[in-house]
Amino acid sequence: MKREQKYTAVPQNSMVDGNYGRGGQRRLKRTAADYFGSICMILLLGCSLLLDIRLFTLNMLPMKYLLLVMVALLILNAINVIIQLPTRRVKTGKVVCGFVSLLLSAVMIYGVVAVGSLQGAINKIAGKLQQTEVIDVVILKDDKADTIADAKGYTFGILSSADTAALNEFSNVLSKEIGAVKTKSFTSITNLADALYDGVVDAVIMNDGFMDTLGDMPNYSTFSADTRVLYQYNLVTYVSSGNEAISGNLTKEPFLVYLSGTDARSSDLTEQSRSDVNILAAINPQTHQVLLINTPRDYYIPLSVSNGVKDKLTHAGLYGIDCSMGTLDMLYGTELQYYVRVNFAGFENVVDALGGVNVWSDYDFTTIGMSDGDDDDYSSYKSFSFVKGYNQVNGQQALRFVRERDAFSDGDNQRGKNQMSLIQAIIAKATSPAILAKYQSVLKAVSTSFATNISYDDISALVQMQLKNNADWNITTYAVTGTGIYSSNCYSMPGWDLAVMQADQTLVNNAKLLIRQVMNGETPDTSVLSD
Repeated sequence: MKREQKYTAVPQNSMVDGNYGRGGQRRLKRTAADYFGSICMILLLGCSLLLDIRLFTLNMLPMKYLLLVMVALLILNAINVIIQLPTRRVKTGKVVCGFVSLLLSAVMIYGVVAVGSLQGAINKIAGKLQQTEVIDVVILKDDKADTIADAKGYTFGILSSADTAALNEFSNVLSKEIGAVKTKSFTSITNLADALYDGVVDAVIMNDGFMDTLGDMPNYSTFSADTRVLYQYNLVTYVSSGNEAISGNLTKEPFLVYLSGTDARSSDLTEQSRSDVNILAAINPQTHQVLLINTPRDYYIPLSVSNGVKDKLTHAGLYGIDCSMGTLDMLYGTELQYYVRVNFAGFENVVDALGGVNVWSDYDFTTIGMSDGDDDDYSSYKSFSFVKGYNQVNGQQALRFVRERDAFSDGDNQRGKNQMSLIQAIIAKATSPAILAKYQSVLKAVSTSFATNISYDDISALVQMQLKNNADWNITTYAVTGTGIYSSNCYSMPGWDLAVMQADQTLVNNAKLLIRQVMNGETPDTSVLSD
């Protein structure tokens, strides 16, 4: 009996194209379109994941927006996966989808870089609780000493008003280099300079910021040229003002910020130096009110470290930013919690990075010549003209705009108004869509020009609040003024007639009222102020 045999029909071309494998099961042949689509699909998945992680760690998008982005990316990738399934044989669709995936991946990579730049810039400027006092050992230019070791046996002049703790720390450092340190005290910076000139002391120890202060005085304008810094030490301390409030919720409670513009030529924003811009900002995040109070640099008031002796407000910066904050607290009865510092070079960098700003001027005026570099280099002095109304300015012009005071009969008072006008112009440009094309240069400028003790978390919380509410903020400005006088009784420079501004207490009281209004949730009302 013959056994019946069964045969399975196999397509004739199976041996050629390999579409069927063992057991007669159909095997799909992957084409170039399949490989291209798969690579693009994996790339899109990877870029989507990176963008999700970057946005999550940025911690600035409100949760609903973050979820929307994640859902959108999930749907986008799901559609891409479906189109690229091996069972789908439409080559054209896979190729087109692959190119679209490449384009989207490029956009996401750009987004990852942009978000990373933003995060890096904020990390550089936020949470700065340190300040640096640069202490100089200054000798005459023709002194034979080349290193601090050569100053062994020298007598060092010091200021009697110098911070005792800082001086002791520096003396300990110095003693390790030259042994016992012999000092002689003087009551003013000019007496200190005279002692060096007259040979009463061999060297003087002073805050680096006093070098510029001396240079501004006619009899000592060549001090920096007549001397040289033999040794320099950076004493790092921590800002104490407002530390107890730094953990506060800035999106729920009103808060105060000190905006300081320093005249430091150094790029180190922690360096103690004179503050020529002194603006107190009262901010209420619930009512969306911002109040800017400008106090002139020459305001003649007691410093927080001077035991009641008056001085120019700008000199407070020489003793640290917490001294400036404490001095304003004494003036306005406030408790400043935060600060933001920017140096003059920072003004230029930020404005240039924004592509210029449109700033309002109350007057037609031409600046009195100012130097681009060394204040003693008269050959580099330039003048700039502005018209009443809006002026489109670059960084250099903006800097001259905020520094000028001699062109105005109201002097320092008008300069303060111009400073607040520029701040408003920068805010307007920075919050416009135009910033998107310049964000990299803006972030670079901000990260090297600003420093604040506001934490990253608090900044991100404020950004989230603004993105969530999209609220319009009402900005009110006010400037206290006074009467220009000369006084020989300044804490930092006793015995010298200095131009100062006697405070107008009525205007100071007006400022106090406006601050209370904002902090109490009211809209600041300038119509009720006293003249």
